[in-house]
Amino acid sequence: ADEMNRIRQVFARKWLQCLSVFFLRAMSRSLWLYRHRTPATDAALFYVRYEGRKVMFKEKVRVQILEGKLTDKGKCLCGSYRGYEIMVNQMNGFYQICINAHSDDDVNNQKLAAFLAEHKTKVKGVLDAKISPTALLMNVKMPAFGSKCPAAINEAVMPVIQYLTMGRYSSGCEYCKSENVPVSDYEINGMHHLVCENCAGQIGQNLQQNQQEVQAKKSRVAEGIVGAVLGSLIGCILWILIYKLGYIAGIAGAVIGICAMKGYEMLGGHLDKKGVVISSVIMVVMIYFGNRIAWSWDAYDALKDQGFTFFDSYQYLGEILDQTGLAGDYYTDLTIGYVLSFVCGARYIIHAFRASNGSYTMKKH
Repeated sequence: ADEMNRIRQVFARKWLQCLSVFFLRAMSRSLWLYRHRTPATDAALFYVRYEGRKVMFKEKVRVQILEGKLTDKGKCLCGSYRGYEIMVNQMNGFYQICINAHSDDDVNNQKLAAFLAEHKTKVKGVLDAKISPTALLMNVKMPAFGSKCPAAINEAVMPVIQYLTMGRYSSGCEYCKSENVPVSDYEINGMHHLVCENCAGQIGQNLQQNQQEVQAKKSRVAEGIVGAVLGSLIGCILWILIYKLGYIAGIAGAVIGICAMKGYEMLGGHLDKKGVVISSVIMVVMIYFGNRIAWSWDAYDALKDQGFTFFDSYQYLGEILDQTGLAGDYYTDLTIGYVLSFVCGARYIIHAFRASNGSYTMKKH
């Protein structure tokens, strides 16, 4: 009876610790989201409505951004400002700003790249800046307060526009540099681009051809399963270690799935639909074993003085849980683990499933 009480206390302490950490993290995350709401995050979660249509910013905020020259399309701002085609995509925690620009006097925009490197050091909000032969790309940190969004974007963009104007850079299609043809907003795989009709048609053909090539590839299932199991062991070990620290980590469950898919792709040669499904099933199984091993470890810590080995604890875990009345807590942990793993890994699994089929989206706005 004393030993059963001791085991019960160990498990109860561990379960309460995990549960309290879970609720504290959920509450702190909710508080952070509330305190850091911006027009952009509102748009991402609920969208802002203006005159019955979905918009990225409220009108009083939009008109302050680049003199109100950009059109709000709901998930992006786009338009021409002082002769330069600009696209502002809303990302997770930052704005991705693309400015179509090129010059015959600046091969592949190398001079522009040097300017952007210096510009990044001067403007605190610029997280990253890259160039291509036809455009530049800046990532600008999303401010904590909505009222500061226009200032953040203007501070990052205005000096660049001045440099482009003084350097006599031209602006046109993001892909072919054409200046004498109109460009339109195309949403390609979730990102918005300003391109001409000819380039849009070519992009569509390339995406369709890639889809056919991806669908034609077949994986080696037997080797892929071996790779998925080996890969998932990494995430399983991480799950056990995090649990021993007193946490139920959904990210560890997601890591199990990611590593399983990567292992399947490495040994199976290609991650197709079968690979995604098989890897997902292996993730579910490994989470079960990870949770069981973690609880068996706790049981071993409580019973090792009585001659129990770890394998004894693992083999008779069901009986130990029944005798200590902790079976409900065990399955609660397992359920929470599955839920958190799904929340953390669902997006990656969906993306992998679409990629395995060569799926793409392309829409003109």
